[in-house]
Amino acid sequence: MPSAAEIESRMNSFRETCKRRGMRITPQRTEVFRQVARTEEHPDADAIYKRVQRRIPNVSLDTVYRALYKLEDEGLISRVQVSGDRLRFDGNGENHHHFVCSKCGTIRDFASEEVDRLSVPLSVKSWGRIEGCHLQIRGICRKCLRKRGKSRKRL
Repeated sequence: MPSAAEIESRMNSFRETCKRRGMRITPQRTEVFRQVARTEEHPDADAIYKRVQRRIPNVSLDTVYRALYKLEDEGLISRVQVSGDRLRFDGNGENHHHFVCSKCGTIRDFASEEVDRLSVPLSVKSWGRIEGCHLQIRGICRKCLRKRGKSRKRL
């Protein structure tokens, strides 16, 4: 979980970006952003909806989806697509990459200067303007590996 200072920094960035772009700062939009920004779990829309509903009981799922897509369009959050999984959202605006557990679906952020220094192949650059590069590493997390080890011992 991000520290209180990191969450506050993300919230300040949210408010500044909204003001700079003339975007209304509604209670619903603010709460949707807060729920994405306060966790490193990369929640899906349903999880965000349930969390927002605790603070704004009359919010609709449609409102949450519209807020998520608007926040993504404005670059305040990003979508994380894990094959075969629901769309998940990331409130970490810092340059980072993801480790995805192929067993439980856990997504962990990591920063790497080595990865950031990798250059995009010329063949890819010829396809158009590159606006960003994100690496997703797939594997099995420690927790799943421990479970797997325990289940093998039982056999």
